[in-house]
Amino acid sequence: MLRTAVIDNDTLVYLTKLKHLKIFDSLRSLFQQIHIPQEIKREYEVQQGREPDRVWILDRLRPNEGFYSFCTRYDKIVLTIVQGEKDIHKGEAEVFAQQKEVNAHYILSDDLKFHRAIKAIDSNVKILTTLHIIAMLDIRQLLINSEEIVKALHPHYKFESYDLRTAYKESARELGFDLPKKMLNNKCSFKKLGLN
Repeated sequence: MLRTAVIDNDTLVYLTKLKHLKIFDSLRSLFQQIHIPQEIKREYEVQQGREPDRVWILDRLRPNEGFYSFCTRYDKIVLTIVQGEKDIHKGEAEVFAQQKEVNAHYILSDDLKFHRAIKAIDSNVKILTTLHIIAMLDIRQLLINSEEIVKALHPHYKFESYDLRTAYKESARELGFDLPKKMLNNKCSFKKLGLN
């Protein structure tokens, strides 16, 4: 079943760095729609001169519709409550308030401080990182180059083998799969990935 998500700037940036590996082609297999809040769009477009691949996403944004939805709807009460909270910046406050308003299944964010702050407010919110997205696509056999994608992400997102393993385990549980230990070791071993 396809789900909807609201995306934070960091995850959108990491996915953009993987654009040459066709990651955006696979997202439609996981999500029905990805909402991009106003402040996240502003943050994201700041660096488009230095990273021209960002223009590709910005050109596809449609106000409150389409796969990449430039979403202007928020739960105003939630927004008021979370704005100014420690470890939640303006864009992230919009992400959370928008997730509540559009009833999105997931928040896509790689900011761990934001994760902790939001989980303290709402322990039921589901947050996926870029590693979770890669793992979900790989588990569902929607990537032919998962190893290449993980290796390409690492210089930008300094994750550890433990983080990758956690993402695969949590993603498998979310999708209702049970990954054999040998497969998990093959997917997450930095030695096998050449990341040591």
